[in-house]
Amino acid sequence: MQRRTLLKAFALSASVISMGFSLQVYAADTIKVGIMHSLSGTMAISETPLKDVALMAIDDINAKGGVLGKKLEPVVVDPASNWPLFAEKARQLLTQDKVAAVFGCWTSVSRKSVLPVFEELNGLLFYPVQYEGEEMSPNVFYTGAAPNQQAIPAVEYLLSEDGGGAKTLLPSRYRLRLPAHHQQNSPRFPARQRHSG
Repeated sequence: MQRRTLLKAFALSASVISMGFSLQVYAADTIKVGIMHSLSGTMAISETPLKDVALMAIDDINAKGGVLGKKLEPVVVDPASNWPLFAEKARQLLTQDKVAAVFGCWTSVSRKSVLPVFEELNGLLFYPVQYEGEEMSPNVFYTGAAPNQQAIPAVEYLLSEDGGGAKTLLPSRYRLRLPAHHQQNSPRFPARQRHSG
């Protein structure tokens, strides 16, 4: 499923480029695409496969003629699982490497560290994983599900006979917990799912 998501993201990137997102890109023989995933440090085990899939997709696109007759040129950087370094690498990709779009980040904290850079420089980030919602930026293409797209179907299943009729959902200590809790207790969440037992 990740490969399909990345391919869709590349297709969208191609459309953005064709609409004139970056005039400097048109003058080049290639279209530079940033890939910003941790290849070292604690997140490397999760993010290295994303880099590999992005490179595979670029190879596939280039084998079919590229985008607008131009080959995609990957520019790979390693933020090394260091959240402040993500912002530095994002700035490098946008200002020095002059990429048309960046595919990267895996955690909410890495995305939040680069968001001001993408907004300041009007760059485009494709974020490949679910996120906590409560954020919207014209400079980020969120490809993953928000809590309402995960929690509501999960709770409906757990409350069903097939799900065992469970009445308690124990969240992890990750960032998605609080927005999911707020959604569960909001008037928009079905009343039968708000009771605790």
